[in-house]
Amino acid sequence: MATDKYSNIGKGGIVKEGIFVRFPNLIPACPENWGNSNLHHKLMIVGESNYFDDTADSAFKDPEAWYTGEDTRHLIPEDYKVRVSNWKAEYRPFNNLCKSMNQVSEGFHYDTVYDGAMFYNYFLRPATVRKGNKSFKKDCTQMDREVAGIALCGIIEIDKPEIVIFVSKYAYSEFQKYIDSKKYPIGELKIDFVYHPSRHFSWNHRNGNGKQKFERLLKEYWIK
Repeated sequence: MATDKYSNIGKGGIVKEGIFVRFPNLIPACPENWGNSNLHHKLMIVGESNYFDDTADSAFKDPEAWYTGEDTRHLIPEDYKVRVSNWKAEYRPFNNLCKSMNQVSEGFHYDTVYDGAMFYNYFLRPATVRKGNKSFKKDCTQMDREVAGIALCGIIEIDKPEIVIFVSKYAYSEFQKYIDSKKYPIGELKIDFVYHPSRHFSWNHRNGNGKQKFERLLKEYWIK
């Protein structure tokens, strides 16, 4: 099972049984042929987090219960499991990412983002929704930061991406703080961020940190 290769990540720490043993629905979406391309380096795209509505039958508002509680039945409700999966069956922002990937791939066409990249959400605990605000920043605790950092570092060690692009400036900043504090060696791995592709204004922003930057990073680090 795909979960097996991630089963030791974080084991014995905050999430004693292992982060992806506790949260198997949150493992990265990694295509079978990822990394086998003669045209492109291994690209990993990282989002910020999922979000749950107040009506969710879940312990997601309590970090201690979410990461360490004995009641694992009230973590990810059955009707939320498709939503939290990193295999986003219907996720419109991916259309913008895929268009850019096709734009720079010199005639090679991808039907979905998963044809050329793996996808993962950085924070393991879902955000709350407050007055339409689904950002995780308002909910983040030190426990969230620690578990998220451990998880992504573990994934990087196992899957060895060559370029990691966050589509969340906040998640990117938090990961940078984590690896700096732990003196985590990234070697030649390129890590950067772009604005989230779901908002037209930010994706096409005049400062170039959306679509323009994403395509530049792909040209410099994704294309072989």
